[in-house]
Amino acid sequence: MMIKIGLLAGIILILAGCSQVISSQTPGPPISLTTTKGADTTMTPSPPTAPGLQGLIELAKQDLAQRLSIATDQIKLVEATEVEWSDSSLGCPQPEIAYLQVVTPGYLIQLDAGNKEYEYHASRDTYVIYCENPSPPIPGTSEDR
Repeated sequence: MMIKIGLLAGIILILAGCSQVISSQTPGPPISLTTTKGADTTMTPSPPTAPGLQGLIELAKQDLAQRLSIATDQIKLVEATEVEWSDSSLGCPQPEIAYLQVVTPGYLIQLDAGNKEYEYHASRDTYVIYCENPSPPIPGTSEDR
């Protein structure tokens, strides 16, 4: 019983360390997955269908708008893909933070502002992080693979 309580307390502490909604990292190179493009190469993303995904995209857009000091309507969604991350860092580990070593479902969100792509990683609920040095999701876990 004491082991279960200790384990639960440890998990709560780890998750509490991951409770910030947006990190303060600078953008890194984007990971290219599938993008729908028209003949003129204008990006035309399909609308997100997963429950809660639109809210995560809006959080990412708000964060990027603040970082770049621009309006959110100047930011375009390139792609939002359902993926699995190799651990609870969502592919964006922070120094000196311990993460649960479990496959974590989430999303890879790519935004475009001023012809530059920015990468955000998200959990399936409320956590969105801006990645400077992103790790890719587990191969073969996107919806279209």
